[in-house]
Amino acid sequence: MTILLNNRVAKDLHGAAMIVCLASASVASAQTGRATELSGDAAFDSDSIASSENQLRCWVSYPGARLCLNPAAPKTFVTEPLGADLPLNVGGFLGTGVLRLPKVLSVRIADNGNSEGQPSVTRKTTWYPYKLGIEAAYAGDVTLSGQDFFLDAQSTLVRVLTVNSPGKREVVLGGTIKGSKGARWDEAKRVLRVDGGTYSYALCFVGLKGGQLSPEKLQAIPVVGAESWSLRIPVAAGATRVAVGFGFSAACEGDDRAVVRVQKAFDRPVSMSLAATKAVMDGLLRDVPKPGDWGIHGINPLGVTPQQHRQAYYAAWAFLCLNFMDVQPENREYPYPQMTVGKPSLWAEGEKTCPATCGWESFLSLQWFSLLNPATAWTTYEGIMTRVNADGMLGGESLPSRKAQTAWILYQRKPDLEKLQAVYPAIKQYLLWRERNLRWMYPGNDDPCERDMEFAVSWLFDIGYAEKIATALKLEADQRFWHSKRVPLMGDMRKWFFADPAKLHQFYFTNTGLNNDKRRDKDVSEMITTALSIQDMPEDLHARVEGYFKAVYNPMASIAGFESSKHADANLTAYGLIDHEAVVAKSYIQTILRDVIRAGDFAEVTRTGPVADGVKPSVFNALTIIEFTWLMNGMRFESGVPVAFEFPKGDTNGKLSLK
Repeated sequence: MTILLNNRVAKDLHGAAMIVCLASASVASAQTGRATELSGDAAFDSDSIASSENQLRCWVSYPGARLCLNPAAPKTFVTEPLGADLPLNVGGFLGTGVLRLPKVLSVRIADNGNSEGQPSVTRKTTWYPYKLGIEAAYAGDVTLSGQDFFLDAQSTLVRVLTVNSPGKREVVLGGTIKGSKGARWDEAKRVLRVDGGTYSYALCFVGLKGGQLSPEKLQAIPVVGAESWSLRIPVAAGATRVAVGFGFSAACEGDDRAVVRVQKAFDRPVSMSLAATKAVMDGLLRDVPKPGDWGIHGINPLGVTPQQHRQAYYAAWAFLCLNFMDVQPENREYPYPQMTVGKPSLWAEGEKTCPATCGWESFLSLQWFSLLNPATAWTTYEGIMTRVNADGMLGGESLPSRKAQTAWILYQRKPDLEKLQAVYPAIKQYLLWRERNLRWMYPGNDDPCERDMEFAVSWLFDIGYAEKIATALKLEADQRFWHSKRVPLMGDMRKWFFADPAKLHQFYFTNTGLNNDKRRDKDVSEMITTALSIQDMPEDLHARVEGYFKAVYNPMASIAGFESSKHADANLTAYGLIDHEAVVAKSYIQTILRDVIRAGDFAEVTRTGPVADGVKPSVFNALTIIEFTWLMNGMRFESGVPVAFEFPKGDTNGKLSLK
C-alpha cells in the first residue's frame, strides 16, 4: 500500500506504510494520476460554486460572527425557503443562550395608497459562500432583486434591494419588535433603535446611487408601534435601489455600539463592502487543498456530476469556516472562541458555559479547520478542554471521544510542545473518565450500566493518540500505560458485544447481562462496523466484524446498505477497510460520498433515501464530503499530516475480500 513521493515514507498511527506529503505542494493520486494541490487553488472564486438548486440552503454568516441568517426552526431543525414577505430572519448565540430574531425585516410592494402592500408571487434564492442572492416577482410586472450579506465578525449585515417597476409604486418595509423593550426612531443618528434588554440592534435605511451603490439619505421615516414598525419608500418607473443595514451589540457593549456598527456599514459604497466580504471567503477557500479528481467513478453516480461534487466540497469548507464564532464579550465565564456544531441549527447542548460547542462535532471540525488557521484552532481547543472537571467529565451532551486525536492533529499543524503539555492533563483525566463511561449521556439517557460499542471503539482509537502524545512529551510511563489499556478493553468487548454467537451487538448492560433495554433496543450497523478500525483486535473478533460488514454492505443500495451514515462512524469504517486492503474500500467511500451529497443538507446524519436527518444544518455531513473527497483521491489526514495511499486492486463493485 505504498507509493513513492520524494522518497518520504512514514508509518501511520496503525503501522500502515504511507507517504507523508510535507515537502510537496501537490501529490498525484495513484488511481487517477491527477495532482491534489495541498497549497490550494489561488484562482478560486466563490461565485463558481453559487447554487440555486436547493432553496433550503439559505443560511449565511461570517467567520467569527455570533449571528446567522435563516436559522432552522427549534426542535424540528427545519429550514424553510424564503417566505413571500422576504423576511430577514436572524438567529445566533448570546452568552450562554440562543437568540432568535424572526422577521427583523420584511418587504412588500404597494400601489400608491395601498396601506399593506402585496407579498411576492414567486421568489428564488441563490446561495454563495458570502451572500444570499434574492429574486422575486410581484403583481403588476414588478420584479425585485437583492442580496443579504454580513460585513464583519460583529454580525453587521446589509440587505440590498433593487426594485424594477413599470410605474410608480411603494416599497413597504416592516419588521417585528415583539418581545423586546421597545423601539424608537433616533432622528439625530437616522437609525431605528431596538432594545432587547440583553442586546440591542439598530436598523439604518439608505438609498443607493451609481454603479458603486453609494449610500444617500432617505427622507422617509418609519412608523414605530409597540410590536412592529413600517417604512414606505416611493418607487419611480424604472429601477430604484435601497439598502437596509443591521448592527448588533450585546448589552455589555452598550446600545450605542449597535448604532456605530450599522452606521459604519454605509461609510463607503455598498459594492465595496460586498467585495470585501467576498474577498474574505475567497481567501479562505483558496487555501483549501484542491483535490485532483472530481466526480463519482466505478459506481452509479445517480446524477452527481463532477461540478456538483466540487460545489459540495467547497460549500462544506465554507460552512466549516462560517461555523466559527469569536469570543463573546458578555460570556465572561468562557473567554474563548467556539466552533459551533452548525450556527444555523442553533444547537446549544454543550457544556453550560459554552453550549454552542459540542464534545464531538466541534473537535472534528477543529481538526480540519487547523489546515486553514492552526493558531485559532489551538486556542479554541484549549478553551474546550478547560471545561473538563476534576472527575474528568466534559459537561453537556457526552459523546464519543476524539479529544486526543484532535490535540495530536493540532500539534502536527502547529507544533507547540508547551501547548501539548498544557492540555495533556485534561486529556488524560477525560479519557480515564470516559473509560468508566463508555456510553451516551444526555437527558433521558444516562444509565451507568450501559456499554456502547461506538464509544468503546472511539476510545480505543483515541488512546492511540494519547500514547503518541505521551511519547512526544517523553512520558514513558504514560506511553506504556495507554498501550496497556488496549487488550483489557478488547477482552471486555468480547464479553459485551461478541458473546452472542448468532449476532453482534452495539449495546450491553452490566446489570442485566442483556444486549438491549427498552430505551436502547436497536443496533445501528455503522456503529458496529467502526470496529474494523481496530488494528490489534484479535483475529476471531475481527472476522466477526468483517462478516457483519459483508452482511450489510450493498454497493447498489442507498448509503451502501446501511440504515444511516454519520461522519465520525463512517470514517472509522473507511479507515478499517483501507487498512485491511478491502477491495470494496473505494466503492464504500464513493457510495457514502455520493449519497451525502444527494441528501442535500449539511446534517448530523444521512439516512436511507438518502435523506438528511438529525440536527440540521450540522457539520457532520460537511465533514464527510470533505474527508471522503480526500479519501477518494487517495489522501488521508487522520494523523494530522496529509498522507497518500493506494486503494487495493480488485472488483470495486462487489464482494469483500481482504489481502
